[in-house]
Amino acid sequence: MGLWGKLRQATNYLRKLRLSLGPDSYFQYKRGRKSDQHAREQAEDSAQRTRAEAERGREKAERERGYDQRYTREREADAAQEQAKRPEEAEPDR
Repeated sequence: MGLWGKLRQATNYLRKLRLSLGPDSYFQYKRGRKSDQHAREQAEDSAQRTRAEAERGREKAERERGYDQRYTREREADAAQEQAKRPEEAEPDR
């Protein structure tokens, strides 16, 4: 193979490369599809993280309400016990 054959081979390679990377080529279409798919996956992941965060927030709020209710009942029970003890203590002093 002579110099002209190698030059022709290089020219053909460059022509094919230019056509395969052009704006109307399959490779540009494929690249666009991959970026669209990536964007959809990111949006789905973001939505899933948001839902999980909202669920964790609801669980935390529910847990805090449970704590508040329990502590309120305990305080009321303690207050009732104090009230029950006070009249008993007051009677012996009379």
